[in-house]
Amino acid sequence: MARSAKAGRGRAAGTRARRAAGRRQRVRRLLLTVSFLLFPVTIFYFSPVLVIEGALAGVVAGSMLVFALQFALALAFRRAFCGWLCAAGGLQEIEADAVGKPAKLGWRTRIKYVIWVPWLASIAACAWVAGGFAAVDPLLGIPGGVSLNNPLGLGIYFGIVALFFVPNLFLGRRAMCHCICWMAPFMVLGGKLGRALRIPQLHVGARPETCVECGKCAKACPMSLVVPGLLQGGAIVDAECIQCGACADVCPKDTLALRFGQVGKRSGDA
Repeated sequence: MARSAKAGRGRAAGTRARRAAGRRQRVRRLLLTVSFLLFPVTIFYFSPVLVIEGALAGVVAGSMLVFALQFALALAFRRAFCGWLCAAGGLQEIEADAVGKPAKLGWRTRIKYVIWVPWLASIAACAWVAGGFAAVDPLLGIPGGVSLNNPLGLGIYFGIVALFFVPNLFLGRRAMCHCICWMAPFMVLGGKLGRALRIPQLHVGARPETCVECGKCAKACPMSLVVPGLLQGGAIVDAECIQCGACADVCPKDTLALRFGQVGKRSGDA
């Protein structure tokens, strides 16, 4: 009788955990969708071009402030912005519902750094020509604070949407997050620095000894990571992980868990 009651409590706890996991992913997808719907308002706050224009004028533009904030937040939250709030990520996850094949990774993940380094160099060169930054203007190039405040901005908007949508039809889900996103390197480097400084971070912790290699985690991962191969060491530390928790929320053995703390240090460890 006692054993039966204990088993019943275990099943009930498992049901509650699965429901909570489902709610977490619904909330995450809702936040991403809302962010994408607001993209016409916010798109220029993520503009790499406005950073250069501002540097030429000796002005810190709004997008430079956003990128700096992403780097700072990544010290503790790594790439959680990508998984929970990114408008382009929201667009790609909506697309993945229809075309959900895994992305082709490998060398393609390095393309964004090949783009990012010359871009940073051009910002530094422009700022040097301007004699340094002398002012801060969050609304530079964004009159009234709304990105698409005139019809001319529609071409830029649809161009960016196409850039993050069309290639994924051939390369797989969230492929452009891996390949060309100019924001990702800020968060990758911020996350690596935070880990080096031993700052507690949001991460997917793991108990690899309980993994049964069912493959559900890899199938659920929006970034197409081979999750079972990344468990050793007690955490998913891959730079392409976006801390969405999707893998943890489908794991039948509670091998994975989205948690905040020292990366690789399990709950209860000394």
